[in-house]
Amino acid sequence: MKKIVTFIALMFGIIGFAGCKGQSRPADLPPLVPCVVSVIQDAKPLEGAIVNFVGADGSNSKYQATGVTNSEGKATLSTYGYEGVPEGKYKVCIWKNLTEGVEQIENADGEMVSTDGVEYRTVDMQYFSADSTPFEITVTGKEMEEKSFDVGESIKELK
Repeated sequence: MKKIVTFIALMFGIIGFAGCKGQSRPADLPPLVPCVVSVIQDAKPLEGAIVNFVGADGSNSKYQATGVTNSEGKATLSTYGYEGVPEGKYKVCIWKNLTEGVEQIENADGEMVSTDGVEYRTVDMQYFSADSTPFEITVTGKEMEEKSFDVGESIKELK
């Protein structure tokens, strides 16, 4: 049950990241602290990983922050589409998937369509869930010093 709740919480974080910017800022959204983290895998920056902060102490569980790492392995965290993270203690969840075998083919109607590929996890599953990740961060002050998280060796595990 905890895994389902964690998964649902992670999805809400992604929805928030997807951009509520077109809407007005929620009145109860606390002040946000700029926060950038970096993710390392195989001793190199990991591009395209999703980073999600999940409230660890209950006081900030309503506000999840999410970011995606760039080519330098850095993710700028946002909360409900607004850059920054409310102060508090968070579990740091990280994951990345890879899809292989997708091809463009012409169907019977002459339209180009994509075939289904095979999806793999490339980051160990322990980092996916707030229940199992060893990573934590405490957000305080006006600006956070960049923190780095090493997810170890790359894996290729069927999703």
